[in-house]
Amino acid sequence: MSIPETATSDKALDSPAEGHPHLWFGVICALVAAVGYTCANIALRQSARPGNLEWSMWITAHKAIPATILTWTLVLNNYRKGRPAFPPKGLFLPLIATGLLMQFGGNMMFQFALGLIGLAMTVPMTFAMILIAGAVSSRLFLGEPITLRTLLAMSILMFAVTILSMGAGEASESILKTATRAEILLGIFSAMIAGTCYGLAGTVIRRNVKNLPVSATLFLISTTGTVAMTTAAFLSNPLEDLLATTPKEVVIMQLAGVFNAMAFYAIGTAYRHLAVTQTNMLNTTQIAMASVAGVVVFAEPMTIWLILGVVFTMIGLYLMERR
Repeated sequence: MSIPETATSDKALDSPAEGHPHLWFGVICALVAAVGYTCANIALRQSARPGNLEWSMWITAHKAIPATILTWTLVLNNYRKGRPAFPPKGLFLPLIATGLLMQFGGNMMFQFALGLIGLAMTVPMTFAMILIAGAVSSRLFLGEPITLRTLLAMSILMFAVTILSMGAGEASESILKTATRAEILLGIFSAMIAGTCYGLAGTVIRRNVKNLPVSATLFLISTTGTVAMTTAAFLSNPLEDLLATTPKEVVIMQLAGVFNAMAFYAIGTAYRHLAVTQTNMLNTTQIAMASVAGVVVFAEPMTIWLILGVVFTMIGLYLMERR
């Protein structure tokens, strides 16, 4: 897989070099994305149906709509004002391919895993693979360095992910006790696929938002999600099942989409100012947030593993490279 090159853009659109204020803006955007994804994941967990991949397509299609509306609004606003709005023609197909990877391999498989193994277990598993795939792909395709300090921070965060996963084994007992071993393994495998696809997609986004408006990169990815996932949902589900979607389910799915749109744009902006590994490590705060959400929202028990996992997450972030 090769990462497509972008055309050189105006100076105002270039990624800031090592400007400290810009780095802090990237940090803030990554943390905002973590909050947005946590809220979206809570709503997605409430929408999940165990073992129903077709329903996961329908949820993913709904979730993509707000992001599509947001990015198209920004693209058309830039076009109306005479600013660069669209990516070069040579990037259309690569970005559409990235959108398919993110939607089918990422969002759909993540939603499928939620229904099988629950929120507190799916998010840590997914992020373990995001960190690995993001670090490896950004090193191979973007030449971003992996320093000893970064490796140490990543190792501690991976340890935190492992601890949180152990805590999830207790916290998600009510979900897992009704699942077969095959369903649990399928859920873990689905979460790992989702994380790998998210990590690869993040590298592509980072490569392009450095020289393009964030909306110019993200609108094709989100539009691909809306069109492709809606088509897949209608082809895979009986029409009467889709029409039977309750107003409450629609509201919850759209609410997840609104939070996802906010997070998607925020993390796209973070990738503009920070390296892939830095952004992904900051975004691991949603692992701790999701674990706490599992306790607060879904009445999952607070365990020593969840507490230790949150503590080690903070230590890992503290050790992260700051330049």
